[in-house]
Amino acid sequence: MDRILLLMSAGAYHQADAALRSARENAAKPARLSYGLSLQVEPDGAAHAAMRALGSAQFLCPGGSSWADVEALWQGEGYVLLAHPAMTFTKNWDVRLLQALRQSHKGSLFSAVLTGYLPRRQDPVDAVCPVAAESFDAAGRLCFQRGTPLRYATAPQRSAFLHPDFCFAPAAFFREMRQESGPLFLSAFRRKWEIYTLHRPLIHISDDMTIEPCEIIPEEMDATALSRFEKRFGLRFATRQLTAMARQGVFTADLTFPTRVPYAVRAQETLRELLHRGGGVSPLCVTAYLSMPVEGPNMNEQYLCWFGYLSRLKNLSLLCYGDGETTRRIMPMHPNVLEFKRRYGLPVEGEIQPDETMNYIKLSKPFILARSREKFLNHSHYVWIDFGYLRYPVYERAAIDWSNICRDKIMLSLVEGVPDLSMLVVPDAMLLTLCREIAALCEGELNNRGHLPMETELWLMLIREHREWFDLIDLPGNRELLTLAMMNREEEAHVYS
Repeated sequence: MDRILLLMSAGAYHQADAALRSARENAAKPARLSYGLSLQVEPDGAAHAAMRALGSAQFLCPGGSSWADVEALWQGEGYVLLAHPAMTFTKNWDVRLLQALRQSHKGSLFSAVLTGYLPRRQDPVDAVCPVAAESFDAAGRLCFQRGTPLRYATAPQRSAFLHPDFCFAPAAFFREMRQESGPLFLSAFRRKWEIYTLHRPLIHISDDMTIEPCEIIPEEMDATALSRFEKRFGLRFATRQLTAMARQGVFTADLTFPTRVPYAVRAQETLRELLHRGGGVSPLCVTAYLSMPVEGPNMNEQYLCWFGYLSRLKNLSLLCYGDGETTRRIMPMHPNVLEFKRRYGLPVEGEIQPDETMNYIKLSKPFILARSREKFLNHSHYVWIDFGYLRYPVYERAAIDWSNICRDKIMLSLVEGVPDLSMLVVPDAMLLTLCREIAALCEGELNNRGHLPMETELWLMLIREHREWFDLIDLPGNRELLTLAMMNREEEAHVYS
């Protein structure tokens, strides 16, 4: 039987108790588990009794980090799971975690390590995310973010980075890392450990697992190993450059990975499609991918990958506007593309300055919808949806219950009180009125202040002056309004997790 040491660091035992019990109660073979705790507060009698109930448990007090204490707490177990007090475990997690590790090792000459950002309750889909690079900060440190959720992934996916609060590997990996200084992911690469993101949501977490920015000084690193790492994963530390692969955490040319939608999910979606067919609404979704004189927050390769997720949805009518080069990029992916012209946007006189172009296009969303209405009159609602809206894989035949978001008023979501304008749902009867009001407000701001309002500022004015026009719904994150029309993760969890 493969034994697993579950390592955890906590202030006091009671903070770790729920996670430890969840691990034991949901393990296929609880006897394979032993527990090592790094505590700051000496356990009392109740804590000692709880540890005895777990089985083979020991602790250090005062302890350091789990990474530092592994040698003292290790008792010959073959594998180590570095865990966190905010974790909860699914049924048979131990067997399936070992299977995932072996599945990773099969494709590698070297030993494998599993890691990743674990799914949280507020996430729109139940999936593990790779640890991805976000940017270099002003001090030159590498900052991290959640990459593409590995929804429906068929296997663990190669990763460049480690999450310090979730890591599963042979015990030898942790023992080797104790001898290293500097970033763990670079040490793992130099010692020929292959890092993978766990592809199934076997463990969940209640709190966000943030990773501190990492300082990397090329002059102090092994130059050969650093060069090989940069070539494989698409980074340049000296010049602070990242590729789309590093920012997504998916190291393939098209930023995608093999997926397989479970049969039970496909059956659910088929049933939902039958139940919601002929719901009385027929929305047209509209987006645009336009050349900008100023770079946006993400790379073109990322936007095209995200648009691919959206355009593959069979139950979503989608019209896309492009201009010149962007049209040529979109056409192979999506046939329903029209050329964007300036007159389709917000009617203002004079030239738009380069640094104002992005805001102008954002202000133009309702006017682009109105132009689309002129071309396609037979829709009940016109829906703006950002080109990079959908950022995870979806089942292409996913049923969409439009009646949940296509109502008699303009539907918008709010995130912490701020309008999320990545998706606007406007009834046909209100679209021209909305455009007239926006044109008037923008003209007034231009005359009074000499410049156009920012997009969020404009919509806050609209909501304040015409609250009766809107259906507003609070959501935990941006780009989540569409999820209200699709099967939610609670419905899907019993067949997927």
